[in-house]
Amino acid sequence: MIPPTISQQKGLAYSPKPFALISFLSSCYVIYSILCIDRQAKLKRMYHRLILAMNFALLPRSLVQFLGTWPMPAGTPYFEEAVGTVETCTASGFIGVMFSMTVPIYYCSLALQAFLGIKHNFMEEKYKHVEKWIHIFAYTVPCGIALVPALTENINPSGAFCWVAKAPFGCETNPDVDCERGEDVGQFMYITRFFVIGLYFIFPPAVIASMYCWIGRVKKKIESSKGMQRIRESARKKMMQSIAKQVSLYLSSFWFTYMLMMIHGIYKNSSKELMYNLLIVGNVVFSMQGFIFAIVYFALQSQRIGVQATTENLLPSSPKPIHVRGELTVDDIRSNTKMKKGNETELSDDVSERFNFNVFDGIPDPNSPWAKFIDQDDSGIDEISDTHLPNEADEN
Repeated sequence: MIPPTISQQKGLAYSPKPFALISFLSSCYVIYSILCIDRQAKLKRMYHRLILAMNFALLPRSLVQFLGTWPMPAGTPYFEEAVGTVETCTASGFIGVMFSMTVPIYYCSLALQAFLGIKHNFMEEKYKHVEKWIHIFAYTVPCGIALVPALTENINPSGAFCWVAKAPFGCETNPDVDCERGEDVGQFMYITRFFVIGLYFIFPPAVIASMYCWIGRVKKKIESSKGMQRIRESARKKMMQSIAKQVSLYLSSFWFTYMLMMIHGIYKNSSKELMYNLLIVGNVVFSMQGFIFAIVYFALQSQRIGVQATTENLLPSSPKPIHVRGELTVDDIRSNTKMKKGNETELSDDVSERFNFNVFDGIPDPNSPWAKFIDQDDSGIDEISDTHLPNEADEN
């Protein structure tokens, strides 16, 4: 394995630090915004609680990235600014490995929360029991995985941080150099890599695909009902567009922070060499994760800032009751029909342009006009959508 040049050593040591500090401060601000700005309302929602837990997990991860090469044993060849000990390197690497899995688990759980929210019309009492299992899984599994390399001396200087590797540098690929640290753990690391790949690239798309399939089934059910078809079509179109944009932002931001590191990992495993320039850029992007996630959080929050409308004021105002037999004239029927058509046109534009829907956050059930379009148990849409015109039996 070719060692890095002096400039590459400096790049690995210094380049992630400012971005890790920005991410640390960004996570602090997200925590502040949840706990200190409209605390009571936000903590009622599972989405904000998961975001809060994720940002608490980002703090130690960003700190490890800021420390960089400092915890490495002093005098370690090819690593700039190594001033620590074996113990500090092991501790730093354990924290880094653990929280590099804890954070994605929380981020991936947001997709699961969004799916369960849409399925149950954001009535959290129906699915809030999964939250405790998310917290348990987010800490127990990564902690167990990180303990294995820590206890087998497999956390050593690697790239810009203390990570899973043997020591000294290059001993894994150079038969002339004996590895002084790092026991053989068999297939454990390969199993861990498959777990990480599934966590990053399989679980979120699978949950979101299920979300689309469920919405498609509800859409077919709605299409078979009667009443304001124009309003339904407009609302469905707006909802699907909104979901598509939010899901795209969610997945692209998540994958963006990992993509370069994954590419470098594949190259390293196949060629047994390091691409130092790509590794430097990848570490910079990876260190920006807290900042990027904060942008996504506030961007999705802005999606639901708009006109505060309730279901009632999005529905047409009814004319005078006309379903009582003997109170109608031909002029009344024609007037009500014209009023219904006018209201449908106006409301379809109102629903499409004025109300924003956050698929990850949800809106309290009583205030959600979207509930009429995505709640599979709600039959109220048919009850309130039609003007009650007389049927033939009434006319007779």
